[in-house]
Amino acid sequence: MYLFSTRFSKLIIFVFVLITFFSCEKDKDEKMPPAINFKTNEKFVHNNDTVKTGGALLFGIQARGSDTEITNFVIKKVFPDNSYKVVMDTGMYSMSLDIEKVFYQNVEEVVEWTCVVMDKNRLSSEISMTVYKDPNSEFGGIIYYPSITMGYQNNTEFGQFLNLKNGHTYFEDSAKILQSDIEILTYYIEDENLPSPVLSSSGEYDNFSLEASGFYPSIPYWTTRNFTLWDISVDTEPISANDYNNCQNDSLIIVSFNEVWGKKKFKWATAGKVIPFQTINGKKGLLRVIRADEFEAGSMEFSIKMQF
Repeated sequence: MYLFSTRFSKLIIFVFVLITFFSCEKDKDEKMPPAINFKTNEKFVHNNDTVKTGGALLFGIQARGSDTEITNFVIKKVFPDNSYKVVMDTGMYSMSLDIEKVFYQNVEEVVEWTCVVMDKNRLSSEISMTVYKDPNSEFGGIIYYPSITMGYQNNTEFGQFLNLKNGHTYFEDSAKILQSDIEILTYYIEDENLPSPVLSSSGEYDNFSLEASGFYPSIPYWTTRNFTLWDISVDTEPISANDYNNCQNDSLIIVSFNEVWGKKKFKWATAGKVIPFQTINGKKGLLRVIRADEFEAGSMEFSIKMQF
């Protein structure tokens, strides 16, 4: 009886040791999600801030991988009905993230801005803040250029660089002197065997594209390269010419630009398209292509309506 009791006690101890061992192994293998936080300096937007329509929202976000690299970062606007709009979605591969990103207050009364990071183990973390539209916000006036003609790279009649402040175009030799005022440039390529008039900016050079600098070789030596974003979603969700013609303030302009589809250039800028854009200073606009030649010495004519 004593022998049985001793053996039984040893068995209990052995089982306990096994349970403890596997429990520790399980804890050891348990992965931790990445950490994320908002920066809280005064220059950044904060939870429950109230901002006028068109006002700048500067977000500061930091994230750190706990067990492995961060592979994805997303910012989305979540509305009161739980619908949402992704305004930034970028892949990465790093143990840390430190970003400052500017968006602009739209017409929604209240938005929950949510930032999400995911790591290589597909574990994610998120943070959110709520921003309200100032009830005293009013729609603003617009600048209207009914007709601007810009040349492509081999055109000697019309300049290829545009100053949106005055609507004037310049050739490359003058543009490099006025580089801080240049926000749009044009050129012509054949892409996927299709004729493609292109709208771009000198900032294209700083965003992994050498196309514009291949046609305008002074661009890499500019000290100021303004970056204009072009909303390519209008290829599938077009803005009508009628809506553009009836645009008398910036209400349509504000809601037309989709941040997540803002790209460094707009290809196939053909006649009839209405293209939303946003300048480096956050000014939004609509460009309606009137005519676009399909050869390198040709030109493009368009009109523009944009925020003051």
